[in-house]
Amino acid sequence: MSVIEYLNDKANKQFNASSKATARLVHTRFREGHTMADFKKVIDTKANEWLGDPHWQKYLRPSTLFNATNFENYLEESRGNVPPVSSPPKPFELDFSEGEV
Repeated sequence: MSVIEYLNDKANKQFNASSKATARLVHTRFREGHTMADFKKVIDTKANEWLGDPHWQKYLRPSTLFNATNFENYLEESRGNVPPVSSPPKPFELDFSEGEV
């Protein structure tokens, strides 16, 4: 199954896999070292998030999903890479057992 077939299946769309613009986006991401699994993660993540939302579902398209900047961002989202929440600082404790130095 091609990337576009997978997108069409998940997003209930009918994009043409032979479109030059679409093919260029997909081939460029593959040349950058991305895999079919990466494409599936991006498609699944955004389809789960955007399907059913009238405003966002229109963005389930190759030009949005496979754009260089967007693709990287969406791939990171799909991996669940969220910056760690910093822990609160430890309270400062005075130790008077040693006396003055």
